Amino acid sequence: MKSKMLMLAGVAGMLMSSPSVEALADVRVNIGGGPRAAYVIDRPPTFIQLATPGFSVSYGAPYDIVLYGNNYYLHDHGEWYRSPRYNGPWRSVRVRELPPRIRRYRIEQIRRFRDDEYRRHRDRYDRRWRDERRDDRRPDRWDGPGRN
Repeated sequence: MKSKMLMLAGVAGMLMSSPSVEALADVRVNIGGGPRAAYVIDRPPTFIQLATPGFSVSYGAPYDIVLYGNNYYLHDHGEWYRSPRYNGPWRSVRVRELPPRIRRYRIEQIRRFRDDEYRRHRDRYDRRWRDERRDDRRPDRWDGPGRN
């Protein structure tokens, strides 16, 4: 009886300490940079050159895109992505992997630079357009009254 109890205790101990047969493993292999992000940009964005930071930024695009050197850098929800083309494929990059010229500014500062520069361009265009309209309304000195 004692030997049966010891044998049952031994079998129970082995069953309790043995690893589960249904163990699951999750393996991810990432080669060549970060994961690719799927951003759809169907036409080339319009860029405005920012003199202060020294790079171009898109305006009127659904995403914040910086053009510097031969690469595009897209910012979305706190993450940066890089691509050699405006329409991807986009690879995730860490902030420390950004060019120093971009990295030194927060995205809020970049947006403020872009908005200020865009406003300056728009105001210059509006002034020029108003001046041209004003010039068109002035009678030409040769078309004055009594002249044919």
